[in-house]
Amino acid sequence: MADRSTALPLVSIIVPVFNGEWYLRESLDSILAQTYPRIEVLVMDDASTDGTPTIIESYGDRLKYYRQQHNRGIYENMNDGIVKAQGEYIAIYHADDVYEPTIVECEVAFMQKHPKAGAVFCQDIFIDAKGRECGSLTIPKKVRGGQPLNYLVIFNTLLRYKNCFLRCPSCMVPAFVYQDVGLYRQELFRNTSDLDMWLRIAQQYPIGILEEHLFRYRRGHGCSSQKYHHLRTDPERYFQIMDLYLEAGGRALAAPDALAAYEAHRAEDQIMRTINHYILEQPEQSRMILSQVQVSRLLRSPNVQRGRLLALFLALQVLVRLPRISFVANLFYQRWHVKGKQKPSLLQQVLSVASGVEDKQLNLANQGVRN
Repeated sequence: MADRSTALPLVSIIVPVFNGEWYLRESLDSILAQTYPRIEVLVMDDASTDGTPTIIESYGDRLKYYRQQHNRGIYENMNDGIVKAQGEYIAIYHADDVYEPTIVECEVAFMQKHPKAGAVFCQDIFIDAKGRECGSLTIPKKVRGGQPLNYLVIFNTLLRYKNCFLRCPSCMVPAFVYQDVGLYRQELFRNTSDLDMWLRIAQQYPIGILEEHLFRYRRGHGCSSQKYHHLRTDPERYFQIMDLYLEAGGRALAAPDALAAYEAHRAEDQIMRTINHYILEQPEQSRMILSQVQVSRLLRSPNVQRGRLLALFLALQVLVRLPRISFVANLFYQRWHVKGKQKPSLLQQVLSVASGVEDKQLNLANQGVRN
């Protein structure tokens, strides 16, 4: 009797990795433990310099190992894997996350049920560097239900909430879709190239998001996303990408409340960039960025924390006109760039400093920022 599994579509699972020795084995073990019987696992080593090659080689022929001669970046490394993949479906999972044994089975089932879909994602549980659970994803109501979603829904939800629901480490895409829309454009969008890809796919194919939490997303361990946002002073690339799609006809598709939310997100980004300039002791840049904030846009949308951001904006209006206060810069740094800090106490202290009620005895050393 023929093996029933041979009738199932082959799934290529691409695992890009660079210097991932700390978490790679746990990730690969979870991928190889899938209940779905027809998978090939391609580990794309982006010229790692740690123990990553030794870990990959220890799996023998249970996976396919490709090592880059020089570092190409995560999305070019992924593109090379897509070209090599033999499967009908291509999943790209990450080398520091942990996958439930049914993720491939559930995503393939969605694709088989909705053959016109261009991609499927799922939800995730958040874990810290030690694997301890620290929360879970709750997606916006507009994209719940586990049914294929069209471009209008995807685009407007991205405007309203940014990309909090299309989880890159869970994506599965039919191979023909990549052949149709092309590969990731790292040269243009660097570590935000996935958002551009999801928009390109959604323009031509519906996208699905499963309700199940089928993988554990590791946070706070120096991943590329964390490094990108650390003391970032340039506009978030989310705005670069969404502006391009708005200019290319998307504005006619955008709901008024979605556009209002988008501009409120932009104002929030300007406030956070002002804070980072303040931390870096760049007063002129702080004042320039803060002058671009349009408070009316900030207050127009409930999709941002309006009260908190307004308080920060008013406090910064005072702070950027005074000589830099190391204590305040350190508070900012600890709150937004070091885990474990509480928002209320920070805000109260910053507002106290801004109003001239600074406690003179609080003369803490500046940790991680310039005096």
